[in-house]
Amino acid sequence: MDLSAEIERLAGVLKSARLLDGSAGEVLELARAYCSDARHFLGKGERDNALEAYAIAWAYVDALLHLGLVEVQDLSLFTVE
Repeated sequence: MDLSAEIERLAGVLKSARLLDGSAGEVLELARAYCSDARHFLGKGERDNALEAYAIAWAYVDALLHLGLVEVQDLSLFTVE
């Protein structure tokens, strides 16, 4: 797995994400923060921490998608259809 590429892919998804319900804004911001943390950790060579932050960011977005609270352009990363 090219973690750097996956982090950047998720960052692109997060950049274009559109809230469908304002109550999900805080969770979406948490996902963005964790994605940023993933970049930071990977840049410091802390791959395990980067992977953990990436996974948390991904999980937040996946949950928001399942709840119908956010819309993204690229669903191929997630478990929704």
